[in-house]
Amino acid sequence: MADVMAIVSKAVFEKAAGKNPAVGDRLGMDRYVSANKNLAPVAGGGKLYLVTVRPPDEKLWLVAILAKPAFDGTQWVAAPSAIPITDISHLRSEIRFESGAGITAKPGALGMSLQTPRVLTAGDAAQLDAAAGGSGSAPAGGAAAPGDRDPRAQLLAAVIADPDSDLPKQVYADHLMQAGDPRGELIQLELALAGPLAIRKRDELKQRHAKLLAAHRRTWFPYKLESFRMRGGFIRSVRATFVQLRAATALFASEPVVEVEVTNLPAASVKKLVALPWLPRIRNLIIRSHIGDAGFQALWKAKAAAGLRSLNVTSNGLTAKALADLGDGMPHLETLVLTANPIGDAGLKALCAWQHLGQIETLYLSKCRISEAGVAALLGGPALTRLDKLCLSHNDLDDTVGPAIASRAAKLPALRHLELMEAGIGASAVTAMMAAKLPRLTTLDVRKNAIAAADVAELAPRVRA
Repeated sequence: MADVMAIVSKAVFEKAAGKNPAVGDRLGMDRYVSANKNLAPVAGGGKLYLVTVRPPDEKLWLVAILAKPAFDGTQWVAAPSAIPITDISHLRSEIRFESGAGITAKPGALGMSLQTPRVLTAGDAAQLDAAAGGSGSAPAGGAAAPGDRDPRAQLLAAVIADPDSDLPKQVYADHLMQAGDPRGELIQLELALAGPLAIRKRDELKQRHAKLLAAHRRTWFPYKLESFRMRGGFIRSVRATFVQLRAATALFASEPVVEVEVTNLPAASVKKLVALPWLPRIRNLIIRSHIGDAGFQALWKAKAAAGLRSLNVTSNGLTAKALADLGDGMPHLETLVLTANPIGDAGLKALCAWQHLGQIETLYLSKCRISEAGVAALLGGPALTRLDKLCLSHNDLDDTVGPAIASRAAKLPALRHLELMEAGIGASAVTAMMAAKLPRLTTLDVRKNAIAAADVAELAPRVRA
């Protein structure tokens, strides 16, 4: 069972809505005539979201939501949809689909790009439901039944769809408070604690917060996890074994989780991880396991992981092979942590071929068995114009790394933090780097090297020796 988006052709839509349809009209559509095999996932209780593309400016309209449709051999039939025609053009860049591909049509090709029905993620469906203002189904008489429009579900969907905004959380909290649900107070407390408060007031709110959690934690957060962190009264970050995550359907349906740390992930199970329906909405993924080169490649190239902004694969047994042929993968990645993987200089050379390397803001290469030649190769590749932090600690480097970095300073205009702890360098390397034209450099960490504090004292406070 899954939720699927399918397109209604202009001809079929105008036959149902007339030549001059308008946003807000209710069509009461109850069927979708198609035997396309890509609709099969909706069987067994899913929803079929029907959209159409309107000329002349390619507005994307949601025209019906068929709940629990049944296939009779030629068409999918359900109770009449109760939703009004809704302009969802603003969601084009937000919808990811289970594949992670999103809607990327060129101008004039939107309708053609949606010809194949696509499985939606839970987050996609929640955003569409929230936009339409209801669950979309109605009894045979055509009027929406009272239970078909659950305001709490709609408000929760809005929270999940926009995890960084406090406004949906506040609205949801107000609704819960009116219903006498103490979870609303928890949300309000955490939102208040995130802002400026007098010391006495903060202490009072913390005490009340602790009492609420002591009384209701098991009811509100019954999920089997190793640990979790909250923000604004909701779970935002989780640490769990792969087995726990596979069983965490309720968690991702109820909490706006954007960061996942997965442990005990066998290399052979990476393909199962990327098939989980919630992965496309995750921004930060941390893997504490040993997935190896093949597992890393499977993750990197998975469409469901294309939305990641941060990937941490510390100590996962990766070699240079893991970084071969990275191509166009991970197009939104801003942070990449490769710490404690023996990728060597060959790995850095392979990384240079990645199409999106220039957008990286934080890059950890500590304990990666790289030399000054590898560093030179990395900095000699595409300009790292957004790189804010570079970590090269615990590698077997020498003083030539200083001039190598200095001579490529023009490619590092945003670099603020450079770490070279226990890297086998001396004072001459530090002098070369500090003399380079790195306009934003604020911290150079060279602790645990053969450098006397007096040798770099005149360069303080930017140098930590």
